[in-house]
Amino acid sequence: MPTHTDPERLSAVHRYHILDAPADGSFDSVARVAAQVFGTPIATVTIVDVDRVWFAACHGLSGVTQIGTEPGLCASAVLQDEAYVVNDGAVDPRTLDHPLVRGELGLRFYAAAPIITGDGHRLGTVNVIDREPREVTETQVATLTALAGIVADQLELRLAAIQAVRAERGLDEASGARATASAKLAGQLRHLAADHLDAEHPRTCQLGLSSPCDNPVEVKVADPWGDSAWGCIRHAEDVIINERSTFIADQKLNGLERYLRPAKRRTAETARTP
Repeated sequence: MPTHTDPERLSAVHRYHILDAPADGSFDSVARVAAQVFGTPIATVTIVDVDRVWFAACHGLSGVTQIGTEPGLCASAVLQDEAYVVNDGAVDPRTLDHPLVRGELGLRFYAAAPIITGDGHRLGTVNVIDREPREVTETQVATLTALAGIVADQLELRLAAIQAVRAERGLDEASGARATASAKLAGQLRHLAADHLDAEHPRTCQLGLSSPCDNPVEVKVADPWGDSAWGCIRHAEDVIINERSTFIADQKLNGLERYLRPAKRRTAETARTP
């Protein structure tokens, strides 16, 4: 038998980042309309956690932000596919022992509709409460269910906004890290360029792709295949960042030739050995 502590349901609750969120009035109108439709003094929008029922909105009940998860009210209503109605809590076996029925509040009437996500998880309820027994109409129940659907939609929009902000922050952080790395690389290139310009080289950058670059050359870059070119700092930086195998070349040799030459020499010497 399912319980409110089902791990998948709780995972969905936490995914929406709503528990203990600062009150912003998002669901106050839902609670107020629910109370008006039923004519009850109290209405709440709740999220059912593992060990508490947290109030996302509360109409007509001041100073209360959460209650326990004793069975009979929200902790039971959150397991239903449809509206959950207690006409008289004092005689209904589901609620006889509930603290809100037996205690100072003296709850008698309770009706709730589960807040159901698009993937079928029940996060909490939109509910109405009275200290007097009541009957309900089909129209009232349908309205309560519709209000729970509105809360579910608002939670989806809220989650989408949170995810968008986090994604934007992530991009900003990535852009900042890239800018820092780029500035560091440019500084290193300029330092190396000072040793490169005493050999023969072209006057202007050879690395402009979409259009010729008239900037004076400052550094030579090469790849492992022996290709090399002279370029300005900006284009050399672009090449090294976007082509990871590219590196700063020796001013006189192309690519890896300076590393390969000793190996070639050893090979030639071995061939001459009788």
